[in-house]
Amino acid sequence: MHRLNHLLPALAACLIPFTAAQADPPPAPLASTTVELIGWLHVEALSFDQATVEVQVGGSVHTASVSRTGRFDVLLPADTEVLVRFEHPGHLSKEVVVDTHHAERSHDGKGPRQLRLGVVLELEKRMGGLAYAGPVGRLAFDAEGGCVAVEHTRRMTPARRSKAVVF
Repeated sequence: MHRLNHLLPALAACLIPFTAAQADPPPAPLASTTVELIGWLHVEALSFDQATVEVQVGGSVHTASVSRTGRFDVLLPADTEVLVRFEHPGHLSKEVVVDTHHAERSHDGKGPRQLRLGVVLELEKRMGGLAYAGPVGRLAFDAEGGCVAVEHTRRMTPARRSKAVVF
């Protein structure tokens, strides 16, 4: 028994470095790989059954669901530029650019970085045949400290109307 007491610490000392060397490294925290865009839509009808939120990133388009209260949640990849398009029948569509470069700066690292956004879609009939000329805004993280910078652009242009073809 006395001999076994001397072997246990030696055996434990041999096993601990072996198991630590074989362990996988911890996964990268979610905060460094994603940005969570949380938003709310507002439309005149106050019904969001037909509302759509499309996210264009890296040449592909993804659709986010919109709750019955107008809320949507989208996880965006870090270090990229994303175009988010908001649509609802009878309302002008809007697009917003979200640049997720520098999102990791000045962040606590507990979960994904979050951006909150409210989007109001105007009725087409109140806009006098105009549409937005491009994205109405841009959200980006400041390279110096990671603060969110917001730009608004509300340039309007005559809306393209599709005409019925008569044969």
